[in-house]
Amino acid sequence: MSADESLECKRRSGLRPAWGLVALAVAALILTSLATPVAAHAYLSDSDPANGEQIDAVPDEITLSFSGDGVQVADATVTGPDGADVSGAAEIDDDSQLVRVPIERSADEDDAEGLYSVEWEILADDGHTVSGSFVFSVGDKPLDRDAVLEAHEDEGPDEDVSPVAAGAKGLLLIALVCLIGAPITAVVAVYPAVSRVESSFRSLRTVDRRLGRVLATAGAVLFGSVLTLGLVRATSIGSLSLETLVRFADTPLGREWLVQVGLTALLGVILVGGLTGRLPRRGWLAGTAVGAAFVGATVGWTSHSATAIDRFQGAAIDIAHLGGAGLWVGGLVVLALVVPAALREAKPVDRNDLAAGTIRRYSLLALAGVTLAGATGLVLASWHVPSLAALTDSLYGLSLSAKSLLVLLALGLGGLTRFVLLSRLAEHSSREFTAAAAADIDTDTVSTFVRAVRFEVAVLVAVLLISGLLTSAPTAAVVDDGAGDSELATIEREVTDDVALELQAGPTAGSATGTADETENSDRSNGQQLRVRPGDPIVFDVTFASSAAAGDGERIDSDGPVRLLATATEGDRTINVELEETAGGTYATVQTLPVEGDWEVRLTGSPNDEFVSETYDVRVETAETGDAHADHDSGATGSPLSLLLQFGAVAIAVVGSVAVAVEATRFRERA
Repeated sequence: MSADESLECKRRSGLRPAWGLVALAVAALILTSLATPVAAHAYLSDSDPANGEQIDAVPDEITLSFSGDGVQVADATVTGPDGADVSGAAEIDDDSQLVRVPIERSADEDDAEGLYSVEWEILADDGHTVSGSFVFSVGDKPLDRDAVLEAHEDEGPDEDVSPVAAGAKGLLLIALVCLIGAPITAVVAVYPAVSRVESSFRSLRTVDRRLGRVLATAGAVLFGSVLTLGLVRATSIGSLSLETLVRFADTPLGREWLVQVGLTALLGVILVGGLTGRLPRRGWLAGTAVGAAFVGATVGWTSHSATAIDRFQGAAIDIAHLGGAGLWVGGLVVLALVVPAALREAKPVDRNDLAAGTIRRYSLLALAGVTLAGATGLVLASWHVPSLAALTDSLYGLSLSAKSLLVLLALGLGGLTRFVLLSRLAEHSSREFTAAAAADIDTDTVSTFVRAVRFEVAVLVAVLLISGLLTSAPTAAVVDDGAGDSELATIEREVTDDVALELQAGPTAGSATGTADETENSDRSNGQQLRVRPGDPIVFDVTFASSAAAGDGERIDSDGPVRLLATATEGDRTINVELEETAGGTYATVQTLPVEGDWEVRLTGSPNDEFVSETYDVRVETAETGDAHADHDSGATGSPLSLLLQFGAVAIAVVGSVAVAVEATRFRERA
C-alpha cells in the first residue's frame, strides 16, 4: 500500500466515528423529546366566582386562573343584571397565569342582585388569542337559561385563523428556509461544481447575480412578513394605532417581536454588504445563513411547542425542524432559480457534468435536511395530535394531513431527480455524440432538470404556506381538550303510545353516554347516564311531542306543571323545582347538582291530560376524573398514535443519519 493510499484510509476511518457521533446526536435530540409531558394551550382552569355559582353579595373582584401558556394581555367585561358594564381594568399577576378583574359595587344592594355574565379574552404567550365566558348570580334569583346556553357555546378554543396572519407566517417560513438553505447549498454544492468546468468564470458571475437576487427577494419578504405578523398580533390589544403598538411593545411578546425586527434589519445590512461587494462571498453567505437562523430561533421561541411543551426543548425541536427544511427546500430553490442560468452559461459538453455534480452535492444536504425535518416533524406531531380522529376533527389536523401528503409527493419527485436524472446524465456523459446531437441532448437535459426541480419547489412552497396556517391555528390536542369538555345531550323516549318526551341537558361532561333514542319501558335507563361536572349550571330542557312522526311531530303542552325531582343516591340532598315554559314551547330550568356522585332525576308532566313520569341517571364527576385538561397536563402522551409517531421519529433519525454517512462516503470515493 502506498503512502497516499494509507493516508486516505486513515482519513476515511477517522470520519466514521464522526458520522457515528452525528447519528447519536440526532437520535439523542429526538429521544430527549419523547418523554416530555404535554402541557395545554392557555385555558381557563378556575374562576372565583365559579361558573354558575350563586353567591350572597357582589364580590370586590373576579379572579381568572389560567393553566398552560402564560397570559400576555387580558381583557374582561362583567355585565350586571341591568346590562351595564360593572368591571374595571383587568390586571395580570406576576406569574402571568392569574387575572384579577375589579367590580364596581352598586349603591343599592337590591339592584345588585341577579345574573352576572363575564366575557374574557387573553393574548397568550404563543401569540394566539383565547376567549370565553361564564355566568354567576347574586342573591336568590335563578340562573337564566339563555345566558347559560350562550356561555356554553363560547366554551372551547376558537379555531378561526386570520388569513393575513396565516399568510404572513407562511411567507415568513418560505423566506427563512431560503435564507438558511440557499447560502449553504451555494457554498457546498453549486460553487464547487461550477469551478470545475472550463467556463467557470462566466458561470460563477452568473451564479453570484442570480443568488444575490434570490436572497435579496427572500430578505425583503422576511422583513415584510415579520412586520405584518407583529402588527396583526398588536391588533389583539386594540385597533391599530401608535398607542396600541406602544402597549404591544411593552409585552414580552412585543419585545420578542422587536428583537425579530432588529435581527431582520441586521440581516438586511449583511445582504446589502454582500450584494454591493463590500463583503467577501463566503463572509456574507455565512452571515446570511447565521442571521436567518437567529431569526428562526425567535420564531421557535414563541411557537406552539415552546409555549405549551417546554420553552427550551420545544424551541430546539422547532428550530431543528426549520433548519432541516432549510437544507432541503432552500437548496431546491437554488437548484430551481440559480443553477439553470449557470448551465446555460456553461459549454454544452460541460452541462451534464455540472448538473450531475451539483445534484450529487446537493443530495447529501437534502438527505440530511429530510432526516432532520422528518424526525423532528414526527416529534411535533406526537406532541400536538392526540389521536387519528384529531387529524380530521380540527383545522390543525386537516392542515397537517394535507402537509404530510404534499411532503410525500415532494419526496417522490426528489427521488426522481436524484436517481432517474442522474442516470440519464451519467449515460450521456459516457457516450460520444456529434456536436449537434450533443447540443440537443444537453438542452433536453437542462429542460428536464429545470422542470423536475421547479415542480418540486412548487409543491414544497405549498407545504410551507400550509405550515403558516398550521402554526397559526390551535393544535389538535387543544381542540380535542376543548371539544371534549362539554356537550349538550339529548335523550328521547316514547312515554305513551302517542307522546314522546325529549330531554336536552347540558353542558354534560365529554364522553358521556348522554345521547340516545330510547323507546323501552320508561322506568329503565338501559345504561344511559348523563355525566356532568361539579358546580356547573345544567340546563334541563323538556319537550313533549306527538310520537307519530318519530320526533318530528307537533309539540304538546302539558296540562299540569312540569316538575324536576333530583335526589342524590348517597345522602339526603334533594332538589324539587317546577320548570318554566319558554317562548319556544319547551319547559326549562337551570340547576346545579351540588354533591358529587350518582343522582336520580325524575321528570313529571301531564301531556294530553295524561300523567307521565320519567327517570334519568346522572353522575356528577369529580374534578379529577371529569376535567379533560387534567389528563392533558399530566402528560397523556402515551396514546397509540403518539407512541407510533415517536418510534417513527427515532427510526428516521437513526436510519437517516446512517444514510447520510454512507452517502458522504460514496461521494468522497467518487471524488
